[in-house]
Amino acid sequence: MASIESSPMPEPSCRSVAIIGLGLLGGSVALSIRRRWPSVRLTACARSPETRALALDRSIVDEVFETPDAAANGCDLAVIATPVNRIASLTQTLAGQFPELTLTDVGSTKGGLVRELLGTASAKQFVPAHPIAGSEKSGAEHARADLFDDKPIVITPSGEELPQHVAAATEFWRATGGRIVTMPAEQHDATLALTSHLPHLLSSLAARQITREMLDLVGTGWLDTTRVAAGDADLWTAIVSENRDAILSAIEQSRSDLDTLQTIVNQGDDAALRTWLDTAKQIRQSAQT
Repeated sequence: MASIESSPMPEPSCRSVAIIGLGLLGGSVALSIRRRWPSVRLTACARSPETRALALDRSIVDEVFETPDAAANGCDLAVIATPVNRIASLTQTLAGQFPELTLTDVGSTKGGLVRELLGTASAKQFVPAHPIAGSEKSGAEHARADLFDDKPIVITPSGEELPQHVAAATEFWRATGGRIVTMPAEQHDATLALTSHLPHLLSSLAARQITREMLDLVGTGWLDTTRVAAGDADLWTAIVSENRDAILSAIEQSRSDLDTLQTIVNQGDDAALRTWLDTAKQIRQSAQT
């Protein structure tokens, strides 16, 4: 894994950044920018008084507001770090109020968002992005400056963005410590259905199979497998809703493989089972993390 230095980067082109939504990702975006661009003014929007107080106490941002427009006022760039089902409406609202503002997001689904904004004035300002980093924990209290270090930041252009906004968003995401990957929105969603969304649902499925009486007997295997099942249910409901078709396709693919596994086990075919398990082992060992 590449080493990410914490020393300041060259002076950024943007002088002020707004974070719309201060959960784990929004807070971590702010802390990562604070680390690499210490001269940049950071504002944020958070609905909870407790979150607003925490953001100031931890110096996550310089100022925090109750409304998105107050946070974005006077800023060069805004990151929308809300649940995915709110990103499109917030993008259009902020673009309408601040026509020079560069907009980007952290949403883990992209196809529906890009389609909804196509042909609107906001599409010229909005650079869709997905930092592939996170935790089963939620909330700004768990935010980390190193959350994005050497993690993929996927940018899924619609083709309608103005070049200056693409350049500003790309520079910004690099400053978080991540590495930029560009791909079409539909490819992103199909890939993430298999690499993130289905695994989360399977983790939840594994957690649902046991009763509370069995918890005294769980080991590290169950704990590792079900770790992400502890994630925020509202957040994941929105993600599944936004990427329903790709997730259904991934479920069917998984169902076919599960049928194969059932046949192998039913037939007592140890050689086939060993091959099935070894294939999974090799794929897992090839992963970076």
